[in-house]
Amino acid sequence: MMIRGKAFSLGFAAVIAAGAALWAPALSAQTAQTTREPLRVCADPDNLPFTRAEGAERGLYIELAELVGAKLDMPVQYTWYFTHMQRRALRNTILQGECDAVFALPADAEYRARGVQKTKPFLDVGYALVAAPGFSANSLEALKGKRIALQFSSTPHIFFSQLTGYTTATYRSPAEIFEALAKGEVDVGIVWGPVAGYENKTLYQSRWQVTPLTGHDMSGQVVVGVRVVKEGLKARIDQALSELQPEIRALAGKYSFPTAVPVNLESKPGSAARELRQLFAVRVPASGWVTVADETKPAAKPAAAASGAKAAARKPAPKASAAAASLAAAAPAAAAAAAVAVLDPEVLAGKVRFNDQCSHCHGSDGFSPALERDLRRLKLRYDAKWQETALTTIRNGRPDAGMPTWKDVLGEKEINQVLGFLGTIQK
Repeated sequence: MMIRGKAFSLGFAAVIAAGAALWAPALSAQTAQTTREPLRVCADPDNLPFTRAEGAERGLYIELAELVGAKLDMPVQYTWYFTHMQRRALRNTILQGECDAVFALPADAEYRARGVQKTKPFLDVGYALVAAPGFSANSLEALKGKRIALQFSSTPHIFFSQLTGYTTATYRSPAEIFEALAKGEVDVGIVWGPVAGYENKTLYQSRWQVTPLTGHDMSGQVVVGVRVVKEGLKARIDQALSELQPEIRALAGKYSFPTAVPVNLESKPGSAARELRQLFAVRVPASGWVTVADETKPAAKPAAAASGAKAAARKPAPKASAAAASLAAAAPAAAAAAAVAVLDPEVLAGKVRFNDQCSHCHGSDGFSPALERDLRRLKLRYDAKWQETALTTIRNGRPDAGMPTWKDVLGEKEINQVLGFLGTIQK
């Protein structure tokens, strides 16, 4: 019995030893997994075709983050935030060190976020023209006579609001634009390209023709935003993105990002929109994103703009191209308003704020061909009470007319800056 017991004990010990040997690699791999530095990524949990926290489709940027993580031998960890709260989210996540990278941000120089550096661009994106199969438009002029659906507050909405001779209708979302197309209410729609392609494929079984656009600031590139303290990480992600270009193109196809040759809406690429800004100091957002301001020097922009205006005053005005001149003809009072506005930094700040957030409905510098939206006529309409009326409308909005409430978005100083600018354009 003792011998058998000893044999049993030795046999049991051998089994334990053998099991430990089998478990050792798994335990070692698990330990390695937990000790490797993670790639911590900020992403929206529900924003297909870009990102999604769970499900069969995770979105192009999530799949790309996983590919980059694999390239760098870094397990990917996510901090989820909603894109519509991007300014606060980037501040709370990037600056407080909750994550190190954001897939993806605009490459445009006007898009800045404190504490964030950018990789090289890795993907072209832009707006797209959605129409019935066979629709052909190779220029801006070709859209005349067509009923054009535009998304509220988008770059195309702002752009077309400055033109005459085009029939447009405004909708709140891409889904509403697709519905309007299906009902025959409009002939074409202009929608952010990745969304247009994805919704056309998943919701409409590729019923529509989706053609990418360039010109008039309707296209751009995307980058990965990386914490400034992670300089080494930025260089490694740049290298991974360069090596992953074939996979990125495959992902763009998987999620139906428009990849065809784009239609250029400008006869001379880049000239009209650029010269329009030079002539009238109109700030047209250069991408489909909301601009995130650099909070490190909040007073720098008005001062720089005023300085630039003084310098411009000492030089002869640039000669406008025919395209810019045709656009400028729609707003003859804007130049005079701009000349007055630059004299006072507070007024200039109000002008910039207005053109950023109000021009999509009221036109650049308050000029609108629709009389009820032409803010140069406030004094004519309300006489001595125009300022009181404007202040109440800005604060409380007019939901019945589509005017949002701004008192929870803008501070009193910003509202007064806008009011001060409006005072310079009254007839």
